[in-house]
Amino acid sequence: MLTPDQVDHFETFGFLVLKQVFSKDEVMTMRREADEIMSEKRNGAPLDPNTRQAVQPFFEYRPFLHSLIADDRIYGIAESILGDFFLIGTEGNLHVGQTCWHGGGDSYELLPSIKIGFYLEPLTRETGALRVIPGTHKGEIGKRLNVLEDLGYQPDKKVWGMNQWDIPSVALESQPGDIVVFTESIYHSAWGGHAGRHQHAINFFKMPETQKQIDYVRGLYEGWTYALHPATNNIDHDNLRLRKLVAPLLKWGFSPYEI
Repeated sequence: MLTPDQVDHFETFGFLVLKQVFSKDEVMTMRREADEIMSEKRNGAPLDPNTRQAVQPFFEYRPFLHSLIADDRIYGIAESILGDFFLIGTEGNLHVGQTCWHGGGDSYELLPSIKIGFYLEPLTRETGALRVIPGTHKGEIGKRLNVLEDLGYQPDKKVWGMNQWDIPSVALESQPGDIVVFTESIYHSAWGGHAGRHQHAINFFKMPETQKQIDYVRGLYEGWTYALHPATNNIDHDNLRLRKLVAPLLKWGFSPYEI
């Protein structure tokens, strides 16, 4: 569980970095399982150094990664920030090149969500660490930055007379074993680094309490191919937490993803 100060930090700034949550051996297992999944999805072919590889769902394909969804260290983070919550989905990414600024909107204020990120290489500001503009998950400042979202993928295009990578921000530098918690609504990006950087994540929504919130989730489901589609090995799992995390998706009639 997080402390009240950590929860307040997240609510105010939209991110947290939790140091050395996982041991060296656990990180090695994560890396091995992640590499296996990615290789299988490429049918054993090498990674294209010019194209990000993205896999959803992801954690459900290997036993240790799968166990993390309901692990106390992960579950407790979501419970502290969101209260009652459910699983949006899991993802695996091998990043190449730049990740331009994206985020914004009023989704966090409509229905809070969190992304719990695992970065399996040491990352600095210059080598692909996640950068965030604190507080932009809420209020007017996030709306003023919509010009960044409108750019799309144009990493060399200047904004406000400056390079995008020079926009004032905080770099969430991390080491393997750390956890980076943020919300997709905060403006975030990553610059530099080698092709094939591991970034994997588990995503949760706060449980809807109003019809407007339920309708919002239904609308997202209609537009998403993988997220909000419960993996069948969560539906049938012996772990009660895993079954509970996908039960709302089944209640709302969302179709499963076969694993």
